[in-house]
Amino acid sequence: MLTDLVFPPSALTGGLLGGVYLAFDLAVLPALRRVPVGAPGPDPGDTMRAINVAIVRPSFLALLFGAPAFAVAAAVLAPSPLSIGSAALQVGGLVVTMAVNVPLNDRLAGGESFDRVVGPWLRAHRIRTAAAVLGAVAVGL
Repeated sequence: MLTDLVFPPSALTGGLLGGVYLAFDLAVLPALRRVPVGAPGPDPGDTMRAINVAIVRPSFLALLFGAPAFAVAAAVLAPSPLSIGSAALQVGGLVVTMAVNVPLNDRLAGGESFDRVVGPWLRAHRIRTAAAVLGAVAVGL
């Protein structure tokens, strides 16, 4: 059955994407926020810039775009409140990423201060983290 081909990968990609986001929120960002700007050693903005370059790789992009694609496929092939909700959450998380996080990353890359970018970036990041995790759970039920 076609649903067997999209429901497991939808739950898996959404869960993995949410896990990447959650690990970043729980470990990386708190560490970056503890380093005072101007302190000896790497500047948190420079570290974040390096992370933003390193993350753009096929494995991450497969999760970023695969989670919403599989969720939409699941909703089309087997529409239900949970599959449609999962698709809305996964697509919504991608929209937040492209509309908020990527432009803030671009501002940081352009030289804007980490302190000015991190607050709005983190708020949007937590929304997309919740969307990915909840979307994975919804399609897995």
